[in-house]
Amino acid sequence: MDIYDKLNARIDEIGFGFPRSYIKADKRLMKQIFTEEDCKDFLAMDKGYQTAAQYAAKNGITEEQAKEKLDRMAFRGEIFRRHSKEEGGPDEYGQHPFVLGILEWQIKNPRNKWLKELSLYIMSSKWGKRMSQTMPFYRTVPMHKEFVEGSVVMPYEDIETVLDRHKVFAVGTCLCRKLDKLKGPFNPCKHPLETCIMCDDYATYYVETGLGRYITKEEALEILREGEKDGRIINVTNSQDGENICSCCDCGCGMLWMKKKFPGPSKDLWANFFSVIDHDKCVSCGSCAKRCPFGCIKRDKEGKYRVNLEECMGCGLCVSACKKRAIVLHKKENAYVPPVTYDDAVEIWTKETKKDWKRYK
Repeated sequence: MDIYDKLNARIDEIGFGFPRSYIKADKRLMKQIFTEEDCKDFLAMDKGYQTAAQYAAKNGITEEQAKEKLDRMAFRGEIFRRHSKEEGGPDEYGQHPFVLGILEWQIKNPRNKWLKELSLYIMSSKWGKRMSQTMPFYRTVPMHKEFVEGSVVMPYEDIETVLDRHKVFAVGTCLCRKLDKLKGPFNPCKHPLETCIMCDDYATYYVETGLGRYITKEEALEILREGEKDGRIINVTNSQDGENICSCCDCGCGMLWMKKKFPGPSKDLWANFFSVIDHDKCVSCGSCAKRCPFGCIKRDKEGKYRVNLEECMGCGLCVSACKKRAIVLHKKENAYVPPVTYDDAVEIWTKETKKDWKRYK
């Protein structure tokens, strides 16, 4: 194994992992992101978070040298850096999954070749298949809690309450739409690029590394409201804290594409809600069907609109489109409680992915 084989093997141990590509696109991709020096410094890290002092003690270098190495990797989008909760305390550094992590943090990578290798990697590996086998990366949160009928809306299912859990906010460019824009005139997505919202430590990391800009909570809500107007849905990384909030569309979101292409257990857990049509109130105007970005609502032979419950994302866009208030959201019987933080989610993905490691290697 050369240094890049070792690097990829380490990243494959985190979250959903990084399964190899049968055309070696995984290796070529990482060569566009990591230098050989970066690989060595990355592999010299312990698992979990560590300070520069801890890294220095392990590797026999000074704390100043350790901080230089760790900060270099953080600013290259190869590892995550967060500041101490205690004033004046040391920064902490941690290895992150390929997604959410290394991939999204390459949004300003000046080398365009990595974008091509990324596309080849996705097509030539079992990464998408592996992600469909466990707790989904995203979960959909309705824009309006008042759309839910007959159920108690938990705090992590109300996007305003999710935002209230945080103090610092930033917005950055959507990687999926940036990739889609490369298609030029063949690109079907017309939604804005700057729609990805980060909170607290992730917001600070995005701003300090030049990946985003600070915004207020009110500005974050306005981005999500604008998304509702043009058919985007709210997906949060699968934790109660929802540290990363995306405004996704069917025409541009890579995760939604993989959800369709690789059906698996994660598909049923993507949303805790589904739409229900009250046919006593419905006048069959078709507004809901036009509004649904995923084609989940169709007219049957009797002229009544029906919801495909297997595909419904529980986003509530159809509810907001119905002037007769003939549609509501209901909570699924198998609704689940997500882990508290993104770090907790990564631990679950890492554990569950290892069960299918050989199968989807």
